[in-house]
Amino acid sequence: MSRGGRRRVGFCVAVSAAVSACVAAEGPSGGGVIDDRPIPDVVTWSDHVAPLIERECVTCHQEGGIGPFALTSFDDAARRAERIEGATSAQVMPPWLPHSEPGTFAGARTLSERERALIRRWVETGAARGEGLTATLEAPAAMWEPGEPDLVVELPAYTLPAEGYDVYRNLVVPIEVDETKWVEYVDLRPGGAHVVHHARMMIDTTTSSRDLAAEDPTPGFDGMELLSQATNPDGHFIGWTPGKTRLRPLDGMAWRLDPGTDLVVQLHLRATGQEEFVEAEVDFHFADEPPSEHPAVLVVSSLIIDIPPGDDGYVATNSFTLPVPVDVLSIYPHAHYLGSRLRATAVLPDGEEVPLIDIPEWDFNWQDDYRYAEPISLPAGATIVKEFSYDNSAENPRNPSVPPRRVVYGSNSDDEMADLILQVLPRSEADRDELLQAQAWQHESEDMQYLAHAEFEQGRAARSAGDLDAARRHFQEALTYRADHLGSLIGLSSVFVARNDGASALLIARQAVTISGRRDAGALEALSIAHEVAGAPRAAADAAREALAVARSAENEAIVSRLEARVARLGGP
Repeated sequence: MSRGGRRRVGFCVAVSAAVSACVAAEGPSGGGVIDDRPIPDVVTWSDHVAPLIERECVTCHQEGGIGPFALTSFDDAARRAERIEGATSAQVMPPWLPHSEPGTFAGARTLSERERALIRRWVETGAARGEGLTATLEAPAAMWEPGEPDLVVELPAYTLPAEGYDVYRNLVVPIEVDETKWVEYVDLRPGGAHVVHHARMMIDTTTSSRDLAAEDPTPGFDGMELLSQATNPDGHFIGWTPGKTRLRPLDGMAWRLDPGTDLVVQLHLRATGQEEFVEAEVDFHFADEPPSEHPAVLVVSSLIIDIPPGDDGYVATNSFTLPVPVDVLSIYPHAHYLGSRLRATAVLPDGEEVPLIDIPEWDFNWQDDYRYAEPISLPAGATIVKEFSYDNSAENPRNPSVPPRRVVYGSNSDDEMADLILQVLPRSEADRDELLQAQAWQHESEDMQYLAHAEFEQGRAARSAGDLDAARRHFQEALTYRADHLGSLIGLSSVFVARNDGASALLIARQAVTISGRRDAGALEALSIAHEVAGAPRAAADAAREALAVARSAENEAIVSRLEARVARLGGP
Protein backbone atom coordinates (compact mmCIF):
# COMPACT_ATOMS: atom_id res chain seq x y z
CA MET A 1 0.00 0.00 0.00
CA SER A 2 1.64 3.22 -1.15
CA ARG A 3 1.92 6.21 1.14
CA GLY A 4 1.18 8.77 -1.53
CA GLY A 5 -2.05 7.74 -3.25
CA ARG A 6 -5.52 7.41 -1.86
CA ARG A 7 -6.35 4.05 -0.29
CA ARG A 8 -9.52 2.19 -1.16
CA VAL A 9 -9.72 0.57 2.27
CA GLY A 10 -10.79 2.82 5.15
CA PHE A 11 -9.79 2.68 8.79
CA CYS A 12 -12.01 2.65 11.85
CA VAL A 13 -10.38 4.99 14.32
CA ALA A 14 -12.40 3.57 17.20
CA VAL A 15 -13.41 0.01 17.84
CA SER A 16 -16.82 -1.52 17.38
CA ALA A 17 -19.64 -1.52 19.84
CA ALA A 18 -21.09 -4.67 21.25
CA VAL A 19 -23.86 -3.95 18.80
CA SER A 20 -23.49 -2.93 15.16
CA ALA A 21 -25.67 -1.73 12.31
CA CYS A 22 -25.53 -2.74 8.67
CA VAL A 23 -25.05 -0.31 5.85
CA ALA A 24 -28.18 0.42 3.84
CA ALA A 25 -28.44 -1.45 0.57
CA GLU A 26 -29.82 1.40 -1.49
CA GLY A 27 -29.89 5.19 -1.53
CA PRO A 28 -27.31 7.48 0.04
CA SER A 29 -25.62 4.83 2.16
CA GLY A 30 -25.49 2.35 -0.66
CA GLY A 31 -22.92 4.17 -2.74
CA GLY A 32 -25.29 6.70 -4.24
CA VAL A 33 -27.56 4.29 -6.16
CA ILE A 34 -30.96 5.98 -6.36
CA ASP A 35 -33.99 3.67 -6.45
CA ASP A 36 -36.78 5.55 -8.27
CA ARG A 37 -39.26 2.69 -8.50
CA PRO A 38 -42.81 3.83 -7.66
CA ILE A 39 -44.17 3.18 -4.18
CA PRO A 40 -46.70 0.29 -4.26
CA ASP A 41 -50.31 1.12 -3.49
CA VAL A 42 -50.27 -1.56 -0.81
CA VAL A 43 -47.25 -1.62 1.48
CA THR A 44 -47.09 -4.38 4.06
CA TRP A 45 -44.91 -5.33 6.98
CA SER A 46 -43.89 -8.69 5.57
CA ASP A 47 -43.08 -7.58 2.03
CA HIS A 48 -41.62 -4.11 2.51
CA VAL A 49 -41.14 -2.80 6.04
CA ALA A 50 -39.78 -5.77 7.98
CA PRO A 51 -36.60 -6.04 5.83
CA LEU A 52 -35.82 -2.36 6.55
CA ILE A 53 -36.47 -2.70 10.28
CA GLU A 54 -34.35 -5.84 10.42
CA ARG A 55 -31.49 -4.20 8.54
CA GLU A 56 -31.39 -0.84 10.31
CA CYS A 57 -33.24 -1.07 13.63
CA VAL A 58 -33.17 -4.50 15.25
CA THR A 59 -29.51 -4.26 16.19
CA CYS A 60 -30.52 -1.83 18.94
CA HIS A 61 -34.28 -2.47 19.18
CA GLN A 62 -34.32 -6.01 20.54
CA GLU A 63 -34.80 -7.54 23.97
CA GLY A 64 -31.81 -6.51 26.06
CA GLY A 65 -30.64 -4.04 23.42
CA ILE A 66 -29.89 -0.37 23.92
CA GLY A 67 -33.15 0.71 22.27
CA PRO A 68 -36.05 1.59 24.62
CA PHE A 69 -38.27 -1.09 23.07
CA ALA A 70 -38.04 -4.12 20.78
CA LEU A 71 -39.05 -4.10 17.09
CA THR A 72 -38.51 -7.78 16.40
CA SER A 73 -42.13 -8.64 15.55
CA PHE A 74 -45.07 -7.23 13.66
CA ASP A 75 -46.94 -6.55 16.89
CA ASP A 76 -43.93 -4.64 18.29
CA ALA A 77 -43.79 -2.40 15.23
CA ALA A 78 -47.50 -2.01 14.51
CA ARG A 79 -48.32 -0.43 17.85
CA ARG A 80 -45.49 2.03 17.31
CA ALA A 81 -46.06 2.56 13.59
CA GLU A 82 -46.65 6.33 13.77
CA ARG A 83 -43.66 6.77 16.03
CA ILE A 84 -41.47 4.82 13.59
CA GLU A 85 -42.74 6.89 10.66
CA GLY A 86 -42.13 10.17 12.49
CA ALA A 87 -38.58 9.24 13.47
CA THR A 88 -37.61 7.95 10.03
CA SER A 89 -39.24 10.84 8.12
CA ALA A 90 -37.38 13.33 10.33
CA GLN A 91 -34.22 11.25 9.74
CA VAL A 92 -33.73 10.99 13.49
CA MET A 93 -33.64 7.22 13.08
CA PRO A 94 -31.57 5.33 12.23
CA PRO A 95 -29.09 7.52 14.12
CA TRP A 96 -26.63 8.97 11.63
CA LEU A 97 -25.71 12.62 12.13
CA PRO A 98 -23.45 13.74 9.24
CA HIS A 99 -24.90 15.28 6.10
CA SER A 100 -22.62 14.45 3.20
CA GLU A 101 -22.42 13.25 -0.35
CA PRO A 102 -23.32 9.57 -0.75
CA GLY A 103 -20.34 7.30 -0.19
CA THR A 104 -18.36 9.82 1.89
CA PHE A 105 -18.33 7.70 5.05
CA ALA A 106 -18.02 3.96 5.44
CA GLY A 107 -20.76 2.15 7.31
CA ALA A 108 -23.34 4.93 7.09
CA ARG A 109 -26.61 4.08 8.83
CA THR A 110 -29.31 5.66 6.67
CA LEU A 111 -32.55 4.96 4.86
CA SER A 112 -33.05 6.13 1.30
CA GLU A 113 -35.88 8.50 0.42
CA ARG A 114 -37.78 5.59 -1.15
CA GLU A 115 -37.36 3.51 1.99
CA ARG A 116 -38.70 6.32 4.15
CA ALA A 117 -41.61 6.69 1.73
CA LEU A 118 -42.38 2.96 2.02
CA ILE A 119 -42.66 3.28 5.80
CA ARG A 120 -44.82 6.39 5.40
CA ARG A 121 -47.20 4.61 2.98
CA TRP A 122 -47.35 1.59 5.30
CA VAL A 123 -48.53 3.79 8.16
CA GLU A 124 -50.93 5.83 6.01
CA THR A 125 -52.64 2.68 4.72
CA GLY A 126 -53.17 1.09 8.12
CA ALA A 127 -49.87 -0.67 8.90
CA ALA A 128 -50.93 -3.98 7.33
CA ARG A 129 -49.19 -7.23 8.27
CA GLY A 130 -49.19 -8.90 4.86
CA GLU A 131 -48.50 -12.57 4.21
CA GLY A 132 -45.51 -14.78 4.50
CA LEU A 133 -43.54 -13.44 7.48
CA THR A 134 -44.29 -14.60 10.99
CA ALA A 135 -40.79 -15.23 12.35
CA THR A 136 -39.12 -12.95 14.87
CA LEU A 137 -36.67 -10.57 13.25
CA GLU A 138 -33.00 -10.95 14.12
CA ALA A 139 -30.14 -8.48 14.04
CA PRO A 140 -28.20 -8.68 10.77
CA ALA A 141 -24.70 -10.02 10.59
CA ALA A 142 -22.05 -7.38 11.20
CA MET A 143 -20.29 -5.84 8.22
CA TRP A 144 -17.11 -7.50 9.44
CA GLU A 145 -16.41 -10.09 12.10
CA PRO A 146 -12.93 -10.22 13.66
CA GLY A 147 -13.20 -13.86 14.70
CA GLU A 148 -12.12 -15.30 18.03
CA PRO A 149 -9.98 -12.90 20.09
CA ASP A 150 -6.40 -13.75 20.95
CA LEU A 151 -6.78 -12.28 24.43
CA VAL A 152 -9.81 -11.32 26.53
CA VAL A 153 -9.20 -8.86 29.36
CA GLU A 154 -11.96 -8.50 31.92
CA LEU A 155 -12.20 -5.21 33.80
CA PRO A 156 -13.01 -5.07 37.52
CA ALA A 157 -16.78 -5.03 38.04
CA TYR A 158 -18.12 -1.64 39.10
CA THR A 159 -21.37 -0.86 40.88
CA LEU A 160 -22.91 2.40 39.70
CA PRO A 161 -24.78 4.15 42.53
CA ALA A 162 -28.52 4.67 42.07
CA GLU A 163 -28.27 8.44 42.41
CA GLY A 164 -26.01 10.99 40.78
CA TYR A 165 -25.54 12.48 37.36
CA ASP A 166 -22.33 11.96 35.42
CA VAL A 167 -19.81 9.40 36.59
CA TYR A 168 -16.50 9.07 34.77
CA ARG A 169 -14.93 5.89 36.10
CA ASN A 170 -11.49 4.69 35.02
CA LEU A 171 -11.07 0.95 35.45
CA VAL A 172 -7.54 -0.46 35.51
CA VAL A 173 -6.20 -3.98 35.00
CA PRO A 174 -2.88 -5.45 33.77
CA ILE A 175 -2.74 -6.79 30.22
CA GLU A 176 -1.21 -10.23 30.59
CA VAL A 177 1.24 -10.65 27.71
CA ASP A 178 4.69 -12.16 28.17
CA GLU A 179 6.22 -10.65 25.03
CA THR A 180 5.68 -7.68 22.75
CA LYS A 181 2.52 -8.00 20.71
CA TRP A 182 1.11 -5.99 17.83
CA VAL A 183 -2.57 -5.17 18.24
CA GLU A 184 -4.50 -5.12 14.98
CA TYR A 185 -8.01 -4.74 16.39
CA VAL A 186 -9.73 -4.22 19.72
CA ASP A 187 -13.36 -4.91 20.59
CA LEU A 188 -14.41 -2.78 23.55
CA ARG A 189 -17.44 -4.24 25.32
CA PRO A 190 -18.39 -1.74 28.02
CA GLY A 191 -21.10 -3.78 29.74
CA GLY A 192 -24.37 -2.25 30.91
CA ALA A 193 -25.03 -0.50 27.59
CA HIS A 194 -28.15 1.14 29.04
CA VAL A 195 -26.04 3.03 31.59
CA VAL A 196 -22.83 3.57 29.57
CA HIS A 197 -23.07 6.74 27.51
CA HIS A 198 -19.69 6.21 25.90
CA ALA A 199 -16.36 4.60 26.70
CA ARG A 200 -12.71 5.14 25.88
CA MET A 201 -9.75 2.77 26.02
CA MET A 202 -6.19 3.77 26.94
CA ILE A 203 -2.96 2.11 27.99
CA ASP A 204 -0.48 2.97 30.74
CA THR A 205 3.12 1.74 30.59
CA THR A 206 3.74 3.16 34.08
CA THR A 207 2.15 2.29 37.43
CA SER A 208 0.42 5.68 37.70
CA SER A 209 -3.11 4.49 36.88
CA ARG A 210 -2.71 1.42 39.06
CA ASP A 211 -1.53 3.60 41.93
CA LEU A 212 -4.55 5.91 41.66
CA ALA A 213 -6.90 2.92 41.59
CA ALA A 214 -5.21 1.50 44.70
CA GLU A 215 -6.05 4.69 46.62
CA ASP A 216 -9.79 4.25 45.96
CA PRO A 217 -11.80 1.70 47.96
CA THR A 218 -13.94 0.85 44.91
CA PRO A 219 -12.59 -0.41 41.55
CA GLY A 220 -10.79 2.23 39.48
CA PHE A 221 -10.72 5.97 40.03
CA ASP A 222 -12.90 8.93 39.07
CA GLY A 223 -12.43 11.74 36.57
CA MET A 224 -12.61 12.51 32.88
CA GLU A 225 -9.43 14.60 33.03
CA LEU A 226 -6.87 11.92 33.81
CA LEU A 227 -4.23 12.56 36.45
CA SER A 228 -2.36 9.40 35.47
CA GLN A 229 0.01 8.74 32.57
CA ALA A 230 -2.56 6.73 30.61
CA THR A 231 -2.55 7.61 26.91
CA ASN A 232 -4.11 6.55 23.64
CA PRO A 233 -2.41 3.60 21.95
CA ASP A 234 0.11 5.07 19.55
CA GLY A 235 -1.74 6.70 16.66
CA HIS A 236 -5.18 5.39 17.62
CA PHE A 237 -8.21 6.79 19.47
CA ILE A 238 -10.23 3.81 20.67
CA GLY A 239 -13.75 4.32 21.92
CA TRP A 240 -17.26 2.95 22.05
CA THR A 241 -20.64 4.59 21.48
CA PRO A 242 -24.08 2.96 21.15
CA GLY A 243 -24.79 1.52 17.71
CA LYS A 244 -21.25 1.75 16.38
CA THR A 245 -20.65 -0.07 13.12
CA ARG A 246 -17.88 -2.65 13.13
CA LEU A 247 -15.51 -2.06 10.22
CA ARG A 248 -12.40 -3.90 9.08
CA PRO A 249 -9.15 -2.17 10.13
CA LEU A 250 -6.61 -1.11 7.57
CA ASP A 251 -3.71 -3.43 6.95
CA GLY A 252 -0.37 -2.46 8.43
CA MET A 253 -1.62 -0.23 11.28
CA ALA A 254 -1.21 -2.43 14.33
CA TRP A 255 0.04 -0.79 17.52
CA ARG A 256 2.66 -1.98 19.99
CA LEU A 257 1.73 -3.67 23.26
CA ASP A 258 4.59 -4.45 25.65
CA PRO A 259 4.57 -6.65 28.75
CA GLY A 260 3.81 -4.73 31.93
CA THR A 261 1.26 -2.48 30.26
CA ASP A 262 -1.97 -1.67 32.11
CA LEU A 263 -5.33 -1.36 30.39
CA VAL A 264 -7.39 1.70 31.36
CA VAL A 265 -11.02 1.91 30.28
CA GLN A 266 -12.89 5.14 31.00
CA LEU A 267 -16.66 4.70 31.27
CA HIS A 268 -19.05 7.64 31.15
CA LEU A 269 -21.94 6.33 33.24
CA ARG A 270 -25.44 7.70 33.81
CA ALA A 271 -27.40 6.81 36.96
CA THR A 272 -30.80 5.14 36.47
CA GLY A 273 -32.34 5.43 39.94
CA GLN A 274 -31.17 1.99 41.01
CA GLU A 275 -27.78 0.39 41.49
CA GLU A 276 -26.33 -0.97 38.27
CA PHE A 277 -23.66 -3.63 37.94
CA VAL A 278 -21.22 -2.88 35.10
CA GLU A 279 -18.83 -5.54 33.80
CA ALA A 280 -16.65 -4.40 30.91
CA GLU A 281 -14.19 -6.42 28.87
CA VAL A 282 -11.79 -5.79 26.01
CA ASP A 283 -11.03 -8.36 23.29
CA PHE A 284 -7.60 -8.12 21.66
CA HIS A 285 -6.79 -9.36 18.16
CA PHE A 286 -3.08 -9.50 17.39
CA ALA A 287 -1.27 -9.03 14.09
CA ASP A 288 1.51 -11.33 12.96
CA GLU A 289 3.98 -8.54 12.27
CA PRO A 290 4.82 -4.94 13.21
CA PRO A 291 3.02 -2.07 11.46
CA SER A 292 4.10 -0.74 8.11
CA GLU A 293 2.07 2.46 8.51
CA HIS A 294 2.21 4.90 11.41
CA PRO A 295 -0.91 7.05 11.89
CA ALA A 296 -1.25 9.96 14.29
CA VAL A 297 -4.14 11.41 16.29
CA LEU A 298 -4.78 15.15 16.00
CA VAL A 299 -7.03 17.03 18.43
CA VAL A 300 -8.39 20.49 17.60
CA SER A 301 -10.09 21.66 20.78
CA SER A 302 -11.46 24.80 22.41
CA LEU A 303 -10.96 25.21 26.15
CA ILE A 304 -12.29 28.74 26.49
CA ILE A 305 -16.06 28.25 26.25
CA ASP A 306 -18.43 30.68 27.97
CA ILE A 307 -22.03 30.53 26.72
CA PRO A 308 -24.43 33.10 28.20
CA PRO A 309 -27.95 31.96 29.12
CA GLY A 310 -30.36 32.52 26.24
CA ASP A 311 -27.63 32.65 23.58
CA ASP A 312 -28.79 30.46 20.68
CA GLY A 313 -25.87 31.22 18.36
CA TYR A 314 -22.66 30.88 20.36
CA VAL A 315 -19.75 29.65 18.25
CA ALA A 316 -16.49 27.98 19.33
CA THR A 317 -13.79 27.98 16.68
CA ASN A 318 -10.20 26.86 16.45
CA SER A 319 -7.79 25.68 13.78
CA PHE A 320 -4.57 23.79 13.21
CA THR A 321 -2.25 24.23 10.23
CA LEU A 322 -0.60 21.07 8.96
CA PRO A 323 3.19 21.36 8.71
CA VAL A 324 3.31 18.21 6.55
CA PRO A 325 0.99 16.48 4.07
CA VAL A 326 -1.38 13.85 5.48
CA ASP A 327 -4.26 11.57 4.57
CA VAL A 328 -7.23 12.09 6.89
CA LEU A 329 -8.60 8.65 7.76
CA SER A 330 -11.41 9.42 10.18
CA ILE A 331 -13.00 12.22 12.18
CA TYR A 332 -14.78 12.43 15.53
CA PRO A 333 -16.52 15.66 16.61
CA HIS A 334 -17.55 15.99 20.25
CA ALA A 335 -19.80 18.42 22.10
CA HIS A 336 -22.50 18.07 24.78
CA TYR A 337 -26.23 18.87 24.95
CA LEU A 338 -26.02 22.50 23.80
CA GLY A 339 -24.25 21.61 20.56
CA SER A 340 -26.40 22.50 17.55
CA ARG A 341 -24.30 22.46 14.38
CA LEU A 342 -20.81 20.96 14.21
CA ARG A 343 -18.70 21.67 11.12
CA ALA A 344 -15.11 21.20 10.08
CA THR A 345 -13.35 22.10 6.85
CA ALA A 346 -9.82 22.06 5.52
CA VAL A 347 -8.66 25.30 3.89
CA LEU A 348 -5.96 24.55 1.33
CA PRO A 349 -3.02 26.93 0.75
CA ASP A 350 -4.73 28.27 -2.40
CA GLY A 351 -7.90 29.08 -0.43
CA GLU A 352 -9.99 26.15 -1.63
CA GLU A 353 -12.20 24.66 1.11
CA VAL A 354 -12.52 20.90 1.49
CA PRO A 355 -15.49 19.79 3.65
CA LEU A 356 -14.53 17.33 6.38
CA ILE A 357 -17.79 16.97 8.29
CA ASP A 358 -21.09 18.79 8.70
CA ILE A 359 -23.61 17.80 11.37
CA PRO A 360 -26.51 20.27 11.10
CA GLU A 361 -28.40 18.81 14.09
CA TRP A 362 -26.05 17.51 16.74
CA ASP A 363 -27.33 14.88 19.18
CA PHE A 364 -25.14 14.17 22.20
CA ASN A 365 -26.74 10.76 22.66
CA TRP A 366 -25.61 9.50 19.24
CA GLN A 367 -22.08 10.81 18.93
CA ASP A 368 -19.78 8.66 16.86
CA ASP A 369 -16.54 8.67 14.95
CA TYR A 370 -16.73 8.59 11.18
CA ARG A 371 -14.33 6.79 8.88
CA TYR A 372 -13.95 8.09 5.34
CA ALA A 373 -14.66 5.58 2.60
CA GLU A 374 -11.61 7.05 0.87
CA PRO A 375 -9.08 9.05 2.92
CA ILE A 376 -8.87 12.76 2.21
CA SER A 377 -5.41 13.88 1.10
CA LEU A 378 -4.33 17.28 2.45
CA PRO A 379 -1.09 19.10 1.57
CA ALA A 380 1.31 20.80 3.95
CA GLY A 381 -0.02 24.25 4.80
CA ALA A 382 -3.66 23.16 4.81
CA THR A 383 -5.55 24.48 7.83
CA ILE A 384 -8.14 22.34 9.60
CA VAL A 385 -10.86 24.72 10.78
CA LYS A 386 -13.42 23.70 13.38
CA GLU A 387 -16.64 25.68 13.90
CA PHE A 388 -19.08 24.39 16.51
CA SER A 389 -22.34 26.22 17.23
CA TYR A 390 -24.31 26.03 20.48
CA ASP A 391 -27.88 26.80 21.52
CA ASN A 392 -28.27 27.80 25.18
CA SER A 393 -31.83 29.05 24.79
CA ALA A 394 -35.02 27.81 26.41
CA GLU A 395 -36.18 26.74 22.92
CA ASN A 396 -33.47 24.06 22.78
CA PRO A 397 -35.34 20.89 23.87
CA ARG A 398 -32.05 19.22 24.83
CA ASN A 399 -30.93 22.04 27.14
CA PRO A 400 -30.41 20.33 30.52
CA SER A 401 -30.89 23.61 32.44
CA VAL A 402 -34.36 25.09 32.94
CA PRO A 403 -34.15 28.03 32.87
CA PRO A 404 -30.90 28.25 30.88
CA ARG A 405 -27.77 29.10 32.85
CA ARG A 406 -24.27 30.21 31.96
CA VAL A 407 -22.30 27.22 30.62
CA VAL A 408 -18.52 26.96 30.46
CA TYR A 409 -15.97 24.32 29.50
CA GLY A 410 -16.09 21.16 31.60
CA SER A 411 -16.41 17.39 31.60
CA ASN A 412 -19.94 17.05 33.02
CA SER A 413 -22.75 16.65 30.53
CA ASP A 414 -24.27 19.99 31.58
CA ASP A 415 -20.92 21.68 30.87
CA GLU A 416 -19.70 22.00 27.28
CA MET A 417 -16.80 20.84 25.17
CA ALA A 418 -15.64 21.43 21.60
CA ASP A 419 -13.27 18.71 20.44
CA LEU A 420 -12.44 17.58 16.92
CA ILE A 421 -10.39 14.38 16.85
CA LEU A 422 -8.86 13.17 13.60
CA GLN A 423 -6.76 10.19 12.73
CA VAL A 424 -4.32 11.03 9.97
CA LEU A 425 -1.55 9.23 8.13
CA PRO A 426 1.63 11.26 7.42
CA ARG A 427 3.86 10.31 4.51
CA SER A 428 6.84 9.27 6.67
CA GLU A 429 7.84 8.78 10.28
CA ALA A 430 9.86 12.01 10.10
CA ASP A 431 6.73 13.85 8.96
CA ARG A 432 4.81 12.23 11.80
CA ASP A 433 7.32 13.47 14.36
CA GLU A 434 7.13 17.00 12.94
CA LEU A 435 3.33 16.90 12.96
CA LEU A 436 3.08 15.76 16.58
CA GLN A 437 5.63 18.33 17.71
CA ALA A 438 3.68 21.13 16.03
CA GLN A 439 0.49 19.96 17.71
CA ALA A 440 2.23 19.69 21.10
CA TRP A 441 3.42 23.30 20.79
CA GLN A 442 -0.06 24.51 19.91
CA HIS A 443 -1.65 22.55 22.75
CA GLU A 444 0.89 23.97 25.21
CA SER A 445 0.04 27.49 24.08
CA GLU A 446 -3.70 26.80 24.30
CA ASP A 447 -3.35 25.29 27.77
CA MET A 448 -1.52 28.39 28.96
CA GLN A 449 -4.19 30.59 27.41
CA TYR A 450 -6.91 28.62 29.16
CA LEU A 451 -5.19 28.83 32.55
CA ALA A 452 -4.62 32.55 32.05
CA HIS A 453 -8.27 33.02 31.14
CA ALA A 454 -9.42 31.10 34.23
CA GLU A 455 -7.28 33.30 36.50
CA PHE A 456 -8.44 36.42 34.69
CA GLU A 457 -12.11 35.52 35.27
CA GLN A 458 -11.43 35.07 38.98
CA GLY A 459 -9.53 38.35 39.06
CA ARG A 460 -12.35 40.18 37.32
CA ALA A 461 -14.88 38.78 39.81
CA ALA A 462 -12.69 39.82 42.74
CA ARG A 463 -12.21 43.30 41.26
CA SER A 464 -15.98 43.72 40.89
CA ALA A 465 -16.40 42.65 44.52
CA GLY A 466 -13.83 45.22 45.65
CA ASP A 467 -11.29 42.64 46.81
CA LEU A 468 -8.20 44.32 45.37
CA ASP A 469 -5.69 41.93 46.94
CA ALA A 470 -7.38 38.86 45.44
CA ALA A 471 -7.82 40.63 42.09
CA ARG A 472 -4.13 41.50 41.96
CA ARG A 473 -3.11 37.93 42.78
CA HIS A 474 -5.32 36.43 40.08
CA PHE A 475 -4.30 38.94 37.41
CA GLN A 476 -0.62 38.40 38.20
CA GLU A 477 -1.09 34.63 38.17
CA ALA A 478 -2.75 34.90 34.76
CA LEU A 479 0.27 36.81 33.48
CA THR A 480 2.60 34.03 34.61
CA TYR A 481 0.80 31.75 32.15
CA ARG A 482 0.53 34.30 29.35
CA ALA A 483 2.52 37.50 29.70
CA ASP A 484 0.54 38.90 26.76
CA HIS A 485 -2.90 38.35 28.33
CA LEU A 486 -4.39 41.73 27.55
CA GLY A 487 -7.39 41.54 29.86
CA SER A 488 -5.21 40.74 32.85
CA LEU A 489 -2.87 43.63 32.08
CA ILE A 490 -5.83 46.01 31.87
CA GLY A 491 -7.30 44.54 35.05
CA LEU A 492 -4.03 44.81 36.95
CA SER A 493 -3.65 48.42 35.87
CA SER A 494 -7.16 49.10 37.22
CA VAL A 495 -6.15 47.61 40.59
CA PHE A 496 -3.25 50.04 40.85
CA VAL A 497 -5.57 52.87 39.82
CA ALA A 498 -7.93 51.92 42.63
CA ARG A 499 -4.98 52.14 45.02
CA ASN A 500 -4.02 55.53 43.59
CA ASP A 501 -0.68 54.10 42.42
CA GLY A 502 -0.43 55.98 39.14
CA ALA A 503 3.16 54.98 38.39
CA SER A 504 2.44 51.24 38.60
CA ALA A 505 -0.86 51.63 36.73
CA LEU A 506 0.93 53.54 33.97
CA LEU A 507 3.69 50.92 33.68
CA ILE A 508 1.18 48.07 33.23
CA ALA A 509 -1.11 50.04 30.90
CA ARG A 510 1.84 50.86 28.62
CA GLN A 511 2.60 47.13 28.38
CA ALA A 512 -0.99 46.48 27.37
CA VAL A 513 -0.91 49.18 24.70
CA THR A 514 2.38 47.88 23.31
CA ILE A 515 1.20 44.27 23.20
CA SER A 516 -2.02 45.30 21.45
CA GLY A 517 -0.15 47.34 18.86
CA ARG A 518 -2.22 50.36 19.86
CA ARG A 519 -5.25 48.63 18.31
CA ASP A 520 -7.24 47.87 21.45
CA ALA A 521 -9.53 50.60 22.76
CA GLY A 522 -9.65 49.05 26.24
CA ALA A 523 -5.87 49.14 26.58
CA LEU A 524 -5.74 52.76 25.40
CA GLU A 525 -8.54 53.64 27.82
CA ALA A 526 -6.53 52.06 30.65
CA LEU A 527 -3.54 54.15 29.57
CA SER A 528 -5.64 57.32 29.68
CA ILE A 529 -6.90 56.50 33.17
CA ALA A 530 -3.39 55.71 34.39
CA HIS A 531 -2.05 59.00 32.99
CA GLU A 532 -4.81 60.88 34.79
CA VAL A 533 -4.07 59.18 38.13
CA ALA A 534 -0.36 59.82 37.59
CA GLY A 535 -1.08 63.53 37.16
CA ALA A 536 -0.63 63.89 33.39
CA PRO A 537 -3.99 65.28 32.12
CA ARG A 538 -2.75 66.19 28.64
CA ALA A 539 -1.38 62.67 28.05
CA ALA A 540 -4.63 61.29 29.48
CA ALA A 541 -6.66 63.32 26.97
CA ASP A 542 -4.45 62.24 24.06
CA ALA A 543 -4.81 58.57 24.99
CA ALA A 544 -8.58 58.97 25.41
CA ARG A 545 -8.93 60.49 21.92
CA GLU A 546 -6.83 57.69 20.44
CA ALA A 547 -8.95 55.10 22.28
CA LEU A 548 -12.15 56.73 20.96
CA ALA A 549 -10.89 56.61 17.37
CA VAL A 550 -10.02 52.90 17.72
CA ALA A 551 -13.41 52.13 19.29
CA ARG A 552 -15.28 53.97 16.52
CA SER A 553 -13.27 52.14 13.86
CA ALA A 554 -14.17 48.83 15.49
CA GLU A 555 -17.82 49.93 15.86
CA ASN A 556 -17.62 49.10 19.55
CA GLU A 557 -20.64 51.12 20.62
CA ALA A 558 -20.49 49.99 24.24
CA ILE A 559 -17.14 51.64 24.81
CA VAL A 560 -17.64 54.55 22.37
CA SER A 561 -20.17 56.36 24.57
CA ARG A 562 -17.95 55.90 27.62
CA LEU A 563 -14.89 57.25 25.80
CA GLU A 564 -16.85 60.19 24.36
CA ALA A 565 -17.75 61.20 27.91
CA ARG A 566 -14.14 60.79 28.98
CA VAL A 567 -12.78 62.88 26.11
CA ALA A 568 -15.33 65.61 26.82
CA ARG A 569 -14.43 65.65 30.52
CA LEU A 570 -10.70 65.85 29.80
CA GLY A 571 -11.28 68.79 27.47
CA GLY A 572 -10.81 67.09 24.12
CA PRO A 573 -12.59 68.07 20.88
